[in-house]
Amino acid sequence: MYISRIAEDGREQPTRQHLQECAEYACNIGKKFAASEICRTTALFHDMGKLSSEFVEYLKRSYMNEKLGNKPNGKGSIIHSTQGAKFLFESQSSDNDLIMALAREISAICIANHHGGLMDGISPCGNTPFRDRLVRENDGLHYAEVIKAAEEEHISISSVSDTLKQCGNELRKFIETCKANNLNVAFMLHLLTKSVFSCLVDSDRYNAYCFEINKVSEIKIQLPPWEEYAQRLEQKISTFSATSGINIIRREISEKCLCAANRPKGIYRLDVPTGGGKTLSSLRFALNHARIHEAEHVIYVIPYLSVLEQTAKDIKKALQFKPADSFILEHHSNLIISDDPEEAQAYRLLTDRWDSPIIITTMVQFLESIYSSKSSDLRKFHNMGNAVFIFDEVQSLPLKCTYLFNEAVNYLYYCAGCSILLCTATQPPLNETEKPILSKPSSLIADMSESFRKLKRTYIKDHTIPGGYSTDVLQQFVLDRFREEGNCLVILNTKKDAAIIYKSLESYAQTNPQEQIELIHLSTTMCPAHRLNIINKIKDKKQKNILCISTQLIEAGVDISFSCVIRAIAGMDSIAQAAGRCNRNGENPSGKNVYIINLSKEDLSMLPDIKCGADITYRILAENPSDLLSPAVIERYYKEYFEKQKSQMCYPVKELGNLYDLLSNNKKGIGAYQNRGGTNPPALWQAFQTAGEQFSVIDQRTTGVLVPYADGAKLAEKYKRADIKGKNALLRQIGRYSVSLYPYQIKRLDELGALTLIDDEILTLNSLYYSNKLGVIFDISAEILIVEEGS
Repeated sequence: MYISRIAEDGREQPTRQHLQECAEYACNIGKKFAASEICRTTALFHDMGKLSSEFVEYLKRSYMNEKLGNKPNGKGSIIHSTQGAKFLFESQSSDNDLIMALAREISAICIANHHGGLMDGISPCGNTPFRDRLVRENDGLHYAEVIKAAEEEHISISSVSDTLKQCGNELRKFIETCKANNLNVAFMLHLLTKSVFSCLVDSDRYNAYCFEINKVSEIKIQLPPWEEYAQRLEQKISTFSATSGINIIRREISEKCLCAANRPKGIYRLDVPTGGGKTLSSLRFALNHARIHEAEHVIYVIPYLSVLEQTAKDIKKALQFKPADSFILEHHSNLIISDDPEEAQAYRLLTDRWDSPIIITTMVQFLESIYSSKSSDLRKFHNMGNAVFIFDEVQSLPLKCTYLFNEAVNYLYYCAGCSILLCTATQPPLNETEKPILSKPSSLIADMSESFRKLKRTYIKDHTIPGGYSTDVLQQFVLDRFREEGNCLVILNTKKDAAIIYKSLESYAQTNPQEQIELIHLSTTMCPAHRLNIINKIKDKKQKNILCISTQLIEAGVDISFSCVIRAIAGMDSIAQAAGRCNRNGENPSGKNVYIINLSKEDLSMLPDIKCGADITYRILAENPSDLLSPAVIERYYKEYFEKQKSQMCYPVKELGNLYDLLSNNKKGIGAYQNRGGTNPPALWQAFQTAGEQFSVIDQRTTGVLVPYADGAKLAEKYKRADIKGKNALLRQIGRYSVSLYPYQIKRLDELGALTLIDDEILTLNSLYYSNKLGVIFDISAEILIVEEGS
């Protein structure tokens, strides 16, 4: 008997059973993409290479060696993922139909790479690595034996031509859908390939997991009890007071979102003013929309980790989530995993699959789960189909990811049956870019102008001056505003400027203790745990006597309200977000002031996006509009900003062109292929692996350094003593106490003798170079962080 695996208790899984169960499961989840036959076929042939006597012998040797404690055989030493790919790839149709060729290649590339990551169809230098692998790997395949065994096991070898025709028919309909909606067919084919790959990877691994724990795998998708979750939210909302003016407006917005839930699936926007209660209003829409349209998941995507934990806490509270409940999954790097091995394994399975009804995650996780080429990242992609997405603070989307985000939204709506809700007070016109969201987002609430007017709690004041503010002049301006209002938030563009003004104000506060200034600093020079503690401290003190100096990390969604905000000039979107931290809950019905200032020695040379936004804001200020935060002004700002920055929206990569092209028409790769004399390119030409290796929402040039804040020093000691399993368990906790630094910063600290390397893996920082006020420092005597990059 040909077997696929042996469980710890000695049970053997027949390969035929594994293939057929995977095929049935993949077929079922592939329906979300109208690719059930392609997914079924891919899964049916994915482990065909296990139909050889050598593989059976290898499995049994491995099992016995493990039982006896002997040295293992060497995992993966027997090739089994190439045979099925080779068989389908070489199943040529007689008419050289391009769509049939695509159908074969999509299945084949998924099969060949299901244990690793998708390879390039054509690489940027013109190579064809995937096709070359199938041609090259003949030794050790036992190909004739595998084909004969597949026939004997009734794995549809003889009827493969008919099977591929059905796959081709599905693909034709997919391409017709793309063309009918003006989608970029090549880019959509790349996303369809990843969807099929996701269905295969999850069906394979889930089936193996179920066999290992002796559980029957669930083939049919069970819809979550959306009615129950919606009712929990309604019960919570019914307890909210609606007596104050601002709460009455929030209730009105929430009711309108509930009414909008019965609208058809679509791409929608929710332009709620800051403080308008969009978190629960958008969730109210999503839960009821999911119930009406029988969606499988609600996925809440948040831009920053600094906001996610607060939002997750609010959502769990609103849904009366208890420790024993499991319907909400938080997936982000700040979450501490249980030390219990079973609980840790269960969490990893959930994050690998995104199989919970409600997912709360970051934009980083969302985009990297689509634009990676790795099977571990792409496994969850299929669970994005037939979902309701909420993208919170969508204006925070990194500029370089704009086109990739737009195409992901297009695919999820047009090809995967999803509804999308884009939430922000400053809605960027993503449907007007060169590679746009093709369905113009319809507003959930027809006219928000009255809500914006009623929720107007701030007045934007232009206090820029010729030449800009020196440190001394800015210090005096800040102190004057602080004395007038009793607290003040100052937001600057760079870590360097924030540190300098903080030190200047600290010197003043120390010599003038009678003023009782509670001075606080916030920036990404602090580790996440440190920043969160500072934010919680501000909330606990209710901003009384607090003077906070921060970079823009405080802007997007942090639920803090100051009586006065001072903002270094930047884009109008940033200024609007800064204004959202002022008089947030309408504490003063008359409104409070947000002051725009400029700095005399500000260096934005390494922050071109901020500089571009600031330049446009200067021009808007010169036009002297009556309301700087009006929809008309925000629209005018984005129009100019997007026009000036359009070359940066395709994710440009030096010497490779841009990722958008690599994943669609791949002009660079095809051109290089032709220049090398190639005349018969693969039908699937996208550079999956190259693009995946280059893609990163967060700058890849940085390195995480474990800092000695709070439990950080203890974690370093634990890591030194831990075994491999223990180290893996500690890594996520270490992320909470790490700061990302650029190579030149690492070099500088290394020269100062401030860094220690643990086991060639983890860099740790000497305690002398971490301040509880400023975070990472480079000059111990001055305690000033000199930074030219980042913010």
